[in-house]
Amino acid sequence: MSRLRSHLNPRLVLALFALILSASLITYATTLTSQQTRSELGTTDQQAAVRSSREVSTLPLRSTCTVVPSKELFITDVSVVDDCLRTTWGPCIGPAPVAPATQGAWTFGARMASIAGTNNAATLSTFTINWLKQWSVTQTINGDTVPARPNVQSLIINPWLAASGGTTLDMKKAPFRLLAIVARLDLRENAGYSGGRSAGEGRFIYDLLDANGNPTQFLVIFEYGLDAADCTAVLKWANTWHGLGAYSFGPSYNAALQSVTDLFATIGASPGKPNGSAINQVRTNDFHLLRLWELREFKLSALTSVSPSPLLQATVAQTPARSLQQTPAVSTYVNANEPAILAHQHVVPLSWAGSPFKGGAAPHNLDLGWDGPTPACTTITNPQARHAFSLDTCSGCHGLETATGFKQVEPRFAGSPSALSGFLTGTTATDLCGLSHSFNDIDRRRVDLCQLLDKTCPQVDSEPVITFVH
Repeated sequence: MSRLRSHLNPRLVLALFALILSASLITYATTLTSQQTRSELGTTDQQAAVRSSREVSTLPLRSTCTVVPSKELFITDVSVVDDCLRTTWGPCIGPAPVAPATQGAWTFGARMASIAGTNNAATLSTFTINWLKQWSVTQTINGDTVPARPNVQSLIINPWLAASGGTTLDMKKAPFRLLAIVARLDLRENAGYSGGRSAGEGRFIYDLLDANGNPTQFLVIFEYGLDAADCTAVLKWANTWHGLGAYSFGPSYNAALQSVTDLFATIGASPGKPNGSAINQVRTNDFHLLRLWELREFKLSALTSVSPSPLLQATVAQTPARSLQQTPAVSTYVNANEPAILAHQHVVPLSWAGSPFKGGAAPHNLDLGWDGPTPACTTITNPQARHAFSLDTCSGCHGLETATGFKQVEPRFAGSPSALSGFLTGTTATDLCGLSHSFNDIDRRRVDLCQLLDKTCPQVDSEPVITFVH
C-alpha cells in the first residue's frame, strides 16, 4: 500500500478528492431537498393540498404542532368507547364521575333521541321502527332501484322488541356498541353534503350486535353538523376539540369530551334544522342483512308536516347509481368536470345529460373503481381525475381506490379498540390504471387542524370549499 501511495500523482489524488467531495455535496443537497418537501410548514401549494387532496406523500409534517389525533380527531380509546356511565344504562361501579356525566349520553338510543328531538318512548320507538323498516321494501330513489333487505325485521327489529319486552322499542336496549367518536373539522364549509356555514362535523360510529352480543357487519354512522355562523365560530370549534388533547384518558377526559359532544349531539342542538337536530345525515355500512356490501344514507325530511320529521333514505353522497359503472355517463361527466374533480370541488348531480345520475345506494363487491366504458382507463382522459372522482364516491372510498375492505372502522368486542383501515392510518394503494397513491387521512386531518389553529379569519374565509365526504 505504501508503494502504491508513493507512486500516485498528487494532481490525481487532488482530483479524486474533489470528485468524492462533489458527490457528497450532491447527496447532501438531494437529502436536504427531500427534507424540504416534508418540512414543517411546507410550501404554499402543500398547505393548500391538505384541504383539497387526500394524497399525503408530500404532506407538511407540522412536527411541533400539539394536536393529538387519538384525543382530538379520531377517538377509539377503550376508556371512552367502553365508558360504563355514558355508553350503557348501568349499573356502573366506581368513583363518582366528573361532571358533565350524563347516564347513556353516548348510547345509540341517545343518538336516535337527538335526531327525533324527543325522549317520549312511544314516539321514539315509532320513529326508529319507521327508519329501520325502509330496508324491508324495495325502493326507487332518484330512478335507482334499491332492493329490499327484509332480514332487518328478524335480525334487528324483532330481537330489539323482544329485549324491550313488548311492542315498543326501549332505547336503553338498543343492540349497538360505540366504536368511535370523530371530529371532521376538515369538512368545514363542505359542499358535498349540505353546504352552508359549518365548522365541519362531529360523528359517532356504532356497530350492531347480534342476539348473543357479538359484533356484526352492520355499522351506523351519525354525522352531525358543527354549526358556525362565522369564522370566529369555526376557530372556536377548532380550539374546543383541540383542548381535549391536554387531558389524559380517564374520567376528566371523558367529562371534557362529553362537554363537546353535548354541543351538537343532544336534543335541540340546532333549532333551525328539522326536529331541532344538528344531524346532517346517518349512513350505514351493511353486509349483515344481505350478503352483498352496501352503503345507504338517510336524512331528516324538511318537506313534511309530520312531527317529528322522519329519517328517510336519500341518495348517497358523491356517488352515481351502480348501474352506470363503465358507461359513457361516467366518462363524459368526469371529462367535463375534470378541473373541479381534481380539486375535490365537484358535486355529483342528481341528473347528468338528461338522465338520473346519483345513486339511491352504493352496493359493490370491494373491487369497484369507477370508470367509463371498457377497456379500462381509456375513455376518461385524465387517469388522475378518474381516481379522484372514484375516491370521492362511497363505493370507491370503501373499496379499490383505498385498498379498503369496505369498512374504515372495524367492529369490536368490549374491552378492545376498533382496528382502523390503512386509508386512515397509512397505506399505499395502486388504482386500476396502475397509479400509486399514498394515504394517511388521520394525519392529513391532524395537519389540517394544526394549520387551522394558526389561521386568521381572512385566511379561514379564503379556504377552498371541498366536497369529499369520507
